Amino acid sequence: MLGLIPKVLMDLVTREHGADVALEIKRRSGCDTDLEFRINEVYEVWQKMVAAGCEVLGCSPETLEEEYARYFLRDALNRWPAWFRMSGSAREFLERHPAVHNNFAEAVRDPVSRDLIKDKFRIEKLGNKLITHYRSPNRHCHLYVSLADEVLRLYGEEATIEQVKCVKRDDAECEIWITWAPEN
Repeated sequence: MLGLIPKVLMDLVTREHGADVALEIKRRSGCDTDLEFRINEVYEVWQKMVAAGCEVLGCSPETLEEEYARYFLRDALNRWPAWFRMSGSAREFLERHPAVHNNFAEAVRDPVSRDLIKDKFRIEKLGNKLITHYRSPNRHCHLYVSLADEVLRLYGEEATIEQVKCVKRDDAECEIWITWAPEN
């Protein structure tokens, strides 16, 4: 997982729950407590951080991912406001997501790690529906669903989000359908 993701998690925990709680999550994850996550580095501790975060905060992975999605979106709005200005709708933003995600991978020096990052998302555009194909060993499809829900809220749009396939149910990939009401 690129360092931006655990960095934002540590920022969230520090801000909402305190620096001592963030340090405890790092400790339980096996990270040095003085580790500063670099945006363009790959870290193999994400699953351990989520497990430690749930343990320390006393919550489910889904609850942590939903809190993370809300915080990440606020962080992204401040960090990259142009991304949001470029999109006139949630659909436009979500259609760009794989390209934005893959752009981060370009900064990763290790070609194998870079390719793994770039292979996670694929989008199909079908009328009033976006179908996201997601494959990741981190299995955080609920995080993607939560982020999509937050993007819809940000743009003031309504759509249904269904997870038709899921690796957690032994499917080969996750398939997430976002459907807007048909235009009349």
